[in-house]
Amino acid sequence: MQKTSPISLKLRFRALFFHLLFSSLLLCIALFLVFGVWYPSPLEIAVGVTSIYLLLLAIDLILGPALTFVVYKADKRKLKFDLTVILLLQLGAYFYGLYTLHQGRPLWQVFVIDDIELISLSEVKKTADYRMPAEFAPSILQGAQWVAAVYSSDPEKMQQQKEDEMFEGINISARPETYQSIAVKQQAIQEKLKPLSELSMLNTDAKLLKQSLDVYPQAVGWLPVKATEQDMVALFNRQGQPLGIVNLKPW
Repeated sequence: MQKTSPISLKLRFRALFFHLLFSSLLLCIALFLVFGVWYPSPLEIAVGVTSIYLLLLAIDLILGPALTFVVYKADKRKLKFDLTVILLLQLGAYFYGLYTLHQGRPLWQVFVIDDIELISLSEVKKTADYRMPAEFAPSILQGAQWVAAVYSSDPEKMQQQKEDEMFEGINISARPETYQSIAVKQQAIQEKLKPLSELSMLNTDAKLLKQSLDVYPQAVGWLPVKATEQDMVALFNRQGQPLGIVNLKPW
């Protein structure tokens, strides 16, 4: 069995180093988009995105450079072809992972009757009345927007929306054509707000509770946040304006 020469091994480590640099750059971009823009804390916990990002990290930072180290030889025939295939596979997995994360990110934090629902693009229902209001259209560099889902003022459309909800399972929160500024529901929010004192009965970790509330000293009440992985709490000020979401138990 032919042993790898020191020169060949040196070249392999050099190729590994540069591939790691390239992979690290890709992961830094993904880190910024995922945890800085798309899933700011604590939304990454609410929708359970961390495991997907770790899988992306494993493929991009470990598998790609490792394959380069294995195949790299200065005198190897078809080396450029091998490296091109590895790079294409890595970029394919990378962009597919980003696409999956982008599709699942919360785009809207929707007030509906007495709670907040996190809605992603994959949850949007394109009914016959589907329309995306320009002011609430998603942008790749924009976080989740606070909106209110409001039934149509047209009696026939309102009836259809309620029937769709009852018989088709199409929640009004998943219909962007019903979105309006959350400010139009400030009075309704004020009436539905739960007192902060209730949170101490639902959250036994007093330190975590204090830390969460200290971030928003203007908070006077809260509403439950419904999420796919872990429900949380949305804090509001006295005027019924949203302040933020915190990782506290609402039930």
